[in-house]
Amino acid sequence: MKKFNLLVALALVIAGIVIFTSFFTVGCNGAAPVKEQAVKEEPVTTMPAAITNPNFIIAPMEYTDSSLAAFNHISKFEFDAWGDMLADNVVYSFPDGDVDTRTTLSGKTAVVGWWKNWKEKSGVESMTMTEFNNIPINVIAQPKGGAQLGIYVISYFSNKMVFKGKPVALRMNFSVHFNAEKKIDHYSTYYDRSVIIKASGMNILEAAKAKK
Repeated sequence: MKKFNLLVALALVIAGIVIFTSFFTVGCNGAAPVKEQAVKEEPVTTMPAAITNPNFIIAPMEYTDSSLAAFNHISKFEFDAWGDMLADNVVYSFPDGDVDTRTTLSGKTAVVGWWKNWKEKSGVESMTMTEFNNIPINVIAQPKGGAQLGIYVISYFSNKMVFKGKPVALRMNFSVHFNAEKKIDHYSTYYDRSVIIKASGMNILEAAKAKK
């Protein structure tokens, strides 16, 4: 009996040592570390540093709005409303030559009158201008080729025209210059006139030159 009691006492002592050791280990080392979830870092988008250009700076968006409003009047054949946006000394340059040889119209009366005559004689029924890409710039260094200083809107767009029921689509590039009063005083145009001449069956520019 004494032997049995001795064994029980020994077992209790061993159990106590085990419990004490486990408690001490957890107390010192703490609980098993919890695995942290990896934090996904979103890429940081940074704006490019300001780029200086000695030739031009970006112009206010209001000039793009004015340029688009002018194109809207042209496409709807609202030539008088378009004329209200033009300077009295406006120059309109056609894409039929170089700087010194291309056909130009000078003065609001001549420009608006030419477009009214073209609408009447060309057989055009509609124009739909879409897909505009506009770049408003303020030219601060004297450009070459006789161009002016000041604010331009460079516009690249699609123009779908219908002549006597036949649709014609082409891309056009216009340079629109504004004067200090925010009136348009120069159009320089670049597009394939041969497509329009073929669709309308006439070259109104050549007819106008022949009359001079």
